[in-house]
Amino acid sequence: MEDSSNNQTNSAGTFRVIRNRVIAGIFVVLPVFITFAVISWLYNTAHTLAIGPIASGLRHAWGKADGDPSWLLSAVSSLAAILVVLSVLYIAGMFFRSRIHRAVDWILLNVPGVNTIYSSVSNVINALSNSQGKQNFKRVVLIEFPHPGMKAPAFVTSECKEETTGKVILCVYVPTTPVPTSGYMLMIPEEDVVELNWDLEETLQAIVSGGIKVPANVTYHRA
Repeated sequence: MEDSSNNQTNSAGTFRVIRNRVIAGIFVVLPVFITFAVISWLYNTAHTLAIGPIASGLRHAWGKADGDPSWLLSAVSSLAAILVVLSVLYIAGMFFRSRIHRAVDWILLNVPGVNTIYSSVSNVINALSNSQGKQNFKRVVLIEFPHPGMKAPAFVTSECKEETTGKVILCVYVPTTPVPTSGYMLMIPEEDVVELNWDLEETLQAIVSGGIKVPANVTYHRA
């Protein structure tokens, strides 16, 4: 009986060791996975919109069809396409906040249909990428989303008043993990939000990391 009990104890101890190692492995792999997931998403988007078409154009310019079996040609054309994209971005960066940049902004902001999309995307990206975020995102709050009983961090972008009751209605932006430039615009009564004690940088870090990197304390309940 003692041998059987000892074997069960050893088996339970071994199981706990294996379980703890697996959990520790998750915490090691998850940040790496999220980082590569974001990089992969960015690369796939860039490849679809720019790198792929440029590489295909280069192969045609070199007299080689897309079905050419040479992996070296494919690698060289893709590398050349990446260099072209980086060069274009570098040149575009030289004109940041210049008259040319303002002229492009003016054109896109005055094209019907395009102006709504362009201004919205520009405001979100500018808010998330530089100090303007502290001006565009006035407050950081917690709201019940996507279901009652669950809460998600949101950025207050503006506010208005409900016509019949006079209550303050907040327009909030709820970013998604791990890419905060996509998300939801929601309208919620001010009385239903909880003021979050995290600043903009801490909130973005928590969102991008999938909750792995968060401040030690959170104002989860309304005071």
